Amino acid sequence: MPARQTATPRLRQFLAAGSAALVLLLTVLAASPELHHWLHSDSDQESHECAVVLYASGVALAVGAVCVAAGAAVWHVRPGVSVAEILLALPRYLRQPERGPPVG
Repeated sequence: MPARQTATPRLRQFLAAGSAALVLLLTVLAASPELHHWLHSDSDQESHECAVVLYASGVALAVGAVCVAAGAAVWHVRPGVSVAEILLALPRYLRQPERGPPVG
């Protein structure tokens, strides 16, 4: 069992690093037509469609949103804590800030 528990976080880290590297690669290829042309030579054609072109134009996959039903929420009311003595702090000033000296 310990091998499976350590493999899952490492797999997630690997997938996260791979996804970040893919986004960075697509961004660099979309920003540089020379690198895109180096990747495949037909990149300058009108009807060319690849992941770089789709990423550069902002096209997203039309994947439906996954709706997950949430479980019923249980509300637990905790009894309030009452204080036997109210402790007030003394102000650091003689007059409240919004009040000035008396007009006389």
